[in-house]
Amino acid sequence: MKKKVIYYEDEENVRPVEEFINGLDSKTKIKVSARITLLQEQWQELRRPYVDFLQGGLYELRVVLFGNQVRVIYAYMFKDYIILLHAFHKRSDEVSQEDISKARERMADFQKRVTQEKIKLPKI
Repeated sequence: MKKKVIYYEDEENVRPVEEFINGLDSKTKIKVSARITLLQEQWQELRRPYVDFLQGGLYELRVVLFGNQVRVIYAYMFKDYIILLHAFHKRSDEVSQEDISKARERMADFQKRVTQEKIKLPKI
């Protein structure tokens, strides 16, 4: 069963993960985009080194290219959706609490706005 990938969008229509990806060099951007497609199509089969569980419903999409580590934190929400919440260059062994907190805040905001019907989820 395929899931639909959605970029988190704040109330000012800013998509932080999409903006982060668009700011990457072309080779890294291509690899990150390919991994997002792979996540959407094969989410139930992916394990390390492609993805990893973080905590509290948050996962990381892992991309390494020429020693450059990019992470996209995402969550499975509303049964059929993968919400891309936060992206960053990983420079240490652990994902920082700051990055996890940012993703958690965005996840709560997204859930609240969907529940309040301020966001309409696309059909699968």
